[in-house]
Amino acid sequence: MCAILDANTFHKFKDPSNEDMKPVWKWLENKNGKIIYTSTKKFEEEWYKGGMDPIREQLMRSGQLKLVSQDVQEKADELKDEIRSNDEHIIALAIIAQVKILISYREGDSDLFNDFKNRNLVHGKVYTRKEHQRLLTKDTCP
Repeated sequence: MCAILDANTFHKFKDPSNEDMKPVWKWLENKNGKIIYTSTKKFEEEWYKGGMDPIREQLMRSGQLKLVSQDVQEKADELKDEIRSNDEHIIALAIIAQVKILISYREGDSDLFNDFKNRNLVHGKVYTRKEHQRLLTKDTCP
């Protein structure tokens, strides 16, 4: 199974002692989980600003990062006026890669959560805390 990591969660994801991210790391290590990523400008900027370059390299080396580049930017451009959030890059990646799990942090992202859960868009689920670990299954990425 693949999941998308939202930029607002980077600070938690980088902290090995964070209780909410321990199940995510366990899923990556033991259940063939992968973080899905695209190299669009907005993703690159967010990962760079969030200090995620070293972790991106680590995930790449370990095979825990899956890069999807085909058609994501075009889909993001199409979605700009169709969604409530300003996270068209995340919704586009989820749609193109058929990813149904978003790892995010609740604070201030209700528009993204609504867009991600919208059955006419992604129809996905959002992992925000360790109590949601049931979402992190052993299935492989589509």
